[in-house]
Amino acid sequence: MSESSHATGRSDGRGHLSLEMTVLQRCPSREGDLADLLTTGLREWEPAIDHDRTSGAVQLGQKNAAELEHSVAQLQPQPAELGPKPELVLQAMSPLQLSDWRYDRIRSNYADDEVITTIDPMDFSSERRNIPPGWEPSEHPEGKLYYRHATKHILTHTDIRVETELQELNQAYDMIQDKLRNCVNVPDDIEIILHKTEDSSDTVEYCYYLSSWKNRGITWAKAVHISLLTDNNRDSYCKAHLKHARDWQFWLHIEMFPNHRQIGKALVSELQTMLAYGWIDITTSETSTVPYEEHRILELSRIMDRVKQGPNDGHRTVIIARNMSTISMERFYNHHGQPNARLNRDESVFGNEIHRPRSLTFLCCSPFLFWMPDIYLAELEKIWVDQTVGARPWNKFIGILTKDWKASTTPATLLLTANVGFLAIQTIDKDTQNKSVCQIASYVSIVFSLATYMICQILARQHRTMMGRDEVGEIAQYLQNNNDLYFGLESLAFAFSLPVGCFTWSMLSFLVALSYMCFAHTSIYTQVTVAFSLVFLAVVTCLVLYMDWGLNPATGCKIRGSIKDALRQKLCGISTHRPLGWCWRRRQDAIGEECHMNME
Repeated sequence: MSESSHATGRSDGRGHLSLEMTVLQRCPSREGDLADLLTTGLREWEPAIDHDRTSGAVQLGQKNAAELEHSVAQLQPQPAELGPKPELVLQAMSPLQLSDWRYDRIRSNYADDEVITTIDPMDFSSERRNIPPGWEPSEHPEGKLYYRHATKHILTHTDIRVETELQELNQAYDMIQDKLRNCVNVPDDIEIILHKTEDSSDTVEYCYYLSSWKNRGITWAKAVHISLLTDNNRDSYCKAHLKHARDWQFWLHIEMFPNHRQIGKALVSELQTMLAYGWIDITTSETSTVPYEEHRILELSRIMDRVKQGPNDGHRTVIIARNMSTISMERFYNHHGQPNARLNRDESVFGNEIHRPRSLTFLCCSPFLFWMPDIYLAELEKIWVDQTVGARPWNKFIGILTKDWKASTTPATLLLTANVGFLAIQTIDKDTQNKSVCQIASYVSIVFSLATYMICQILARQHRTMMGRDEVGEIAQYLQNNNDLYFGLESLAFAFSLPVGCFTWSMLSFLVALSYMCFAHTSIYTQVTVAFSLVFLAVVTCLVLYMDWGLNPATGCKIRGSIKDALRQKLCGISTHRPLGWCWRRRQDAIGEECHMNME
């Protein structure tokens, strides 16, 4: 008998069975509903059997029940055929990269029906749901959730509650174990850190690195490019120098996974000693390489005194690890313990001439801003050394600049008011097409005053977030972006010089307008008096400038030397600094990138 006959061919007083079969045929989409309908149909079938009838009737009922079960089995949905699994690719990463990736938000994988709507009486439980066996969830003091497998020594931010995520992570773990079997001297406390970075239909990418507490370092299961350890652009020629980079990355790792660590008091005392030395060095040296400012070191020292007596938990571990990573990073950048170690902040570990020679455009335009760009560029080159920037010199430099910008707005406003009042004189502001020298000079002064005010406001707003900061990552990126421009840091020096230059031109223009008014159509007595005053003003100004250059002879010599070198380079094609320096730098970058790609 066909399936359609089961649905419509019954008219023997058991119409409810035909109705149930019709429903089953029309609604075969949900497996649970099919099971419920099957149970209901069988229960309704049993009372309909008349046990007083002949055995043939009973056999007929049993036959109908068997046919019903067979029909339901055919109607139940079959599992869909799964396509090929995506290929899992394993890549090396560094703790520095993971410290950036960990701030990427992970969407919750809870379903809508898992939302908690009621709380049972006397329910004080706080367990997490769907945690696989062997895994321990852990909460970072900052709030980030990570998972640890104590037996396999795995640490990850991947949501292992999802079955597919757990399977992929275990597959990546097995791949690393296969690589470790070919390695020698594998520490027994090795930790495997895994992070999923790409998930597509074709490829699943997991990044990893290995860590050892006994060795205080990180490593990988195969040879990797040195850029993973040295922040991509740092050269190193000695493994003793690389130790500081390894310490830096290791303490970053400890900071991200702190809760199962036990840091002894000896390490706390070591950090306290480093901070004490840093305080002495920074208070007795203007060019100290200590990464903190004086008041920060005092605050950190007081915190370490409390931490030393406090519980040995994740919070304590994060405090110690963050400071240790910062100190190790500065030691690596300053070539600590190497023959070319940087002892002064404004010195380079690679040589004296590390900056671009002054361009001819810069040297020609600098006099129009009264050589202020040369002064600011020299200060910037002391701060931006070997692509690094110190918090203390930058905060001092930008703090002084910001105060100057704010202080310049008041004189510019007063000078603007003076020009408006000057033009209000009827004998000066004549309503004619041809303006006098007084009017033109006053107009120019007004324009420069307005420019001074606007530029000061713009610069102060742009740099107000870069003051008083110990974390100089944003500042370093800001200086690097300016250094990559066509004119390099020269453009930034010009921008910083504009307020002073515009205000000076505004004063000189107003002085021209005032002087012309005093000399034109006036008596000889007025002209002599004003001339004597102007000569006196010029002599005093020259004396002040001479004293400044006399106390700082390097400034004048450097400016004159820069002009000679720029002219020689442009006219003769010869540079006394480093021939084809920028071409060599770019070629080195290209070689580094090519090596990085080959290692990958």
